[in-house]
Amino acid sequence: MSKNKPKPTDAKPQLSKAELEAQNKAKQVNDVENEAYKKQMREEIRLLKTDIDAEEKLLSQYQQEREKINYNWIIAKKELDDKKSDFINKEREIQDLKENHFMQLNLYKQKIKHLLFQNQDQQSDLRKDVEVTLKQLEDDHRMKDRELKTDIRSLKVQQKEADLAQNDYMFALKTEYDRQATQLRQNFERQANDLKEKYHLKMEKLRREMEEARNNLIKILQEKKDLRIQQLTKEHSKKYTEIKNYYSDITATNLDMIKSLKNEITDHQKKEEKDKKLLQSIENESKNLNEPLKAIKEEIKFLIKEKEEQAQVVQQKEQLKLKIDELEKKFRNLEYEYEVKLQHFQYMEREKKSLEDKFNSTIQSIQQKTGLQNLILEKKTSAIQEELEIKELQLNQVLQGQNIDQNSINIITRQYQEIDVQKSAQIAELQQQLTQIRKAHSHMVKAYDGKLAEFVIPVEELGFDPLVPTFTE
Repeated sequence: MSKNKPKPTDAKPQLSKAELEAQNKAKQVNDVENEAYKKQMREEIRLLKTDIDAEEKLLSQYQQEREKINYNWIIAKKELDDKKSDFINKEREIQDLKENHFMQLNLYKQKIKHLLFQNQDQQSDLRKDVEVTLKQLEDDHRMKDRELKTDIRSLKVQQKEADLAQNDYMFALKTEYDRQATQLRQNFERQANDLKEKYHLKMEKLRREMEEARNNLIKILQEKKDLRIQQLTKEHSKKYTEIKNYYSDITATNLDMIKSLKNEITDHQKKEEKDKKLLQSIENESKNLNEPLKAIKEEIKFLIKEKEEQAQVVQQKEQLKLKIDELEKKFRNLEYEYEVKLQHFQYMEREKKSLEDKFNSTIQSIQQKTGLQNLILEKKTSAIQEELEIKELQLNQVLQGQNIDQNSINIITRQYQEIDVQKSAQIAELQQQLTQIRKAHSHMVKAYDGKLAEFVIPVEELGFDPLVPTFTE
């Protein structure tokens, strides 16, 4: 679009013939003499000049507007021509795109046809390979199953022998334990009886010695008592002499009394002599008894010490009795625990056998169910595959037809895409079902492994190895 606008011209337009004649006539008029007329004419001329100026302005505006309109018309015409050329170019491009699209569609049809045939060939080859590998796997599985059965048979024989050896060993161990326990009990009873007899003799000896010491002590106390009596007699005799001297003057008249007192004195003197002799003998005897008394005191100390030791021995004996009772109680508890463990072991053996039977039956039923489900899934997949092949053949026949417009091709491709989406959804659903079956099988195998571990049953005793899928997601 051009931006150079034409400028309007400022030149005065040419006068018409009538205007020229009017000007000539006006010049020829002689109006010098009439001033009023001149004044009027000047006024009219001035008005006419103003009208002429206004008309000239309007004329110039008209010319400018006309030039603007002309300029805009030229620009619009040029734009219209450009748009027409652009439209023609777009139509040509659309035509080229349609031709290219048609060629690409034909090319993609050929590619789809080749891919379908190639897919059919690959599926047939893959089916053959899978059948061959399945047969090989079945043969290998049969061989392994046969080997496992022989191994299981030999392992069961070994397990039986090991159980018998274990039972013999447990019986020998129990008898040895009973023998040692009885021997230990007899030893403890013998030691207890020896200690009882030994300390009974010691107690008898100590009792006799203590009795002798008590008798000796009584004798010593008796001697001390006699000595005190002698002292009292001496004091009495002394007082008697004093009384005698005191009453010698006043008792002259009391001859009878004096005689009697003399007799008493003589008796007392005799008794005193006897007491002196007895005292002398007691002194001699006490001298002889001092050394044995010291020995007896030392022996008493030794006996007290020995008594304390005997009390300790008695306490140890009581502790030994308590220990023996505790050991016997432990032995009885161990015997009871052994019986309980033995019964529990027998119960576990029975539970183990029942679990083995249940596990074998469950595994067989699950294997049968999974085999049936796999066969059903294979049949479903084969039916879907056949249906897909039929649809693909029908699509190929339709695409090979002639005089197919673009709308029909779009409809066919849309239908093909919808069928493809449906089949993909069915395949995904079947794969999800297969994944769920594998997950359930894996969880079941793990649960049985946990039960076997709980009851301490090795997996080798099952008679087979449970198949665990490697992919469960």
